Amino acid sequence: MIFKSSGHRLIGALHKPSDMKAPPSVVLVLHGFPGMAPILSDVVSSLCQAGFAPMSFHYKGCWGSGGSYSFLGALRDTQKALDLVVDRKDLDVDNLSIIGHSFGGLIAILMAAKNEMIKNVAALCPVANMKAELSTIQAKNILQKGLPFVSGFPMRKAVKEWETLSRQYEPIDYVEKIAPRPFLLIHGDKDDIIPLSCSKILFSKAFEPKKMSIVSGADHIFAGNHKKTIELIISWLHSNVN
Repeated sequence: MIFKSSGHRLIGALHKPSDMKAPPSVVLVLHGFPGMAPILSDVVSSLCQAGFAPMSFHYKGCWGSGGSYSFLGALRDTQKALDLVVDRKDLDVDNLSIIGHSFGGLIAILMAAKNEMIKNVAALCPVANMKAELSTIQAKNILQKGLPFVSGFPMRKAVKEWETLSRQYEPIDYVEKIAPRPFLLIHGDKDDIIPLSCSKILFSKAFEPKKMSIVSGADHIFAGNHKKTIELIISWLHSNVN
């Protein structure tokens, strides 16, 4: 599917179960920087098999979507995707869920804090404190490696925009606004990109109902741990989607 954000064409996909007996519940799936981790492709297919209607898309300047990439633009793109699905009559939008990985986890938290229409929120190894993360050499290396895969986003602009975003939208300042909606955190204990401590601090600041699952041996992209991680997500969704 194609939709527009700020006048640019974004590439997305909405999957619906083949054996629908009623409108399926929507799950918006958000990738990180600079693109879709392999686990998210498996999440999408597994959600569809489990009876949900997952929607995924690429932000501006990512993997074929038009325009230039930006962190702030990714927030606006997600709002456009959200607006698109809530207008669908063939979907259950009263039980809308959002799942994000890495930077997408950050976006999921911010979107839920601003949109009460989102009923369930899951974040996989999300960024928690943008200002603190940027101060690490590792974070700057990640930006440097990811920039060739996005359009119109040089390093200087990336750092400046990350700093701007950290002043306005720190996840640790917004996570408490998710309650009373269910909140799930999943993190690998071998993540060397975003440390497990990020999820721990978000969990400590979030209110109930909340759940945190630590996947033993899992790295940032849950390599070799897709099945276990996806089972955690689907079990949690089945427990919370009416």
